[in-house]
Amino acid sequence: MKPTTARTPNGLDLTYHQIPPDQRLALNARPEQETVLILLSGRLTAALPEGDRTIERTDPFTAPASGWHLPPGTEVTAAAGPRGAEAVEVHSPVTAAPPEAKDATAITAITAPEREVRGSGSFERHVTTLLQPPRTSGLLLGETLALDGRWSTYPPHRHQHSNPPAETALQEAFAFRVRPSSGFGVLLTYDESVHDARSTVITDTGLATVPHGYHTIAAAAGHDLYYLWAAHGETDKHLALHTDPAHAWLLDA
Repeated sequence: MKPTTARTPNGLDLTYHQIPPDQRLALNARPEQETVLILLSGRLTAALPEGDRTIERTDPFTAPASGWHLPPGTEVTAAAGPRGAEAVEVHSPVTAAPPEAKDATAITAITAPEREVRGSGSFERHVTTLLQPPRTSGLLLGETLALDGRWSTYPPHRHQHSNPPAETALQEAFAFRVRPSSGFGVLLTYDESVHDARSTVITDTGLATVPHGYHTIAAAAGHDLYYLWAAHGETDKHLALHTDPAHAWLLDA
């Protein structure tokens, strides 16, 4: 399967890879960018300066995330196991602040913390934040799991205007998995009112970007929806959400 890529106007991009058994994937973090590889399923072995390191994951719905964070200017080659591997490659521009690391060239392993439950009822979801500044230059990265037809990224919110602490300006990209894979979800985006919303059908292994506006995501009934999310701002380095005032009452429900 040919890799697919989604890119935001400010230079954040996600690439979905299906790596055949025993094949290799070369990763190159150019001096102006930092790179992350998140394993979704299968097994990968990377040839790191301190020796080979192997990560495994059954699937993104039941197993925690793992991967590698490459600082600017570093390279690594990862080999898939005998059953292949499925992974998402993330590139984010380096901002004025370099990543915080004991060794600026260290390729660090990503170990997922416990998933956090957010929302309730029909918009309950499980969120894991994997990376954020100062560990990165400006990249924010995490995973969200919405089970059995639930809404996520809900109520609709935006992070479009740099007005901290109320709101920060970050563009976002998503990589999706759907279980069962024949299912689907929906991404809604709009600038002022949901009456003018634009809809994007989410399918298994699909990618999408939200460079501006309010957004929210729903899984089809009877299906589980997973997505890896990445956000990057040209000046802002943390995520401050502005909830659509028309739906903010749900936060107190």
